[in-house]
Amino acid sequence: RMFFWLRRGGAAPGAVHIALAADSEEMVEQAHAAALAAGGAEIHPPGAQLHYDPRYYAAQVRDLDGYSLEFVYKSWQHGR
Repeated sequence: RMFFWLRRGGAAPGAVHIALAADSEEMVEQAHAAALAAGGAEIHPPGAQLHYDPRYYAAQVRDLDGYSLEFVYKSWQHGR
């Protein structure tokens, strides 16, 4: 079970990191491109995150409120 709360108040940049699971590397790339097109700022481009695992493929952006959004594909979680 997972819970996600939103509340009114001021943004607290750097306080929130949200990782969104993707079904493929292509989905990571598409989400990254869409986030940048919507005005997000790149933290790191799509690619293997070798400091975690060579199969950990992700991209990360900062949204307009300063929050970190990560798009992640982990092939081992999809049986690939």
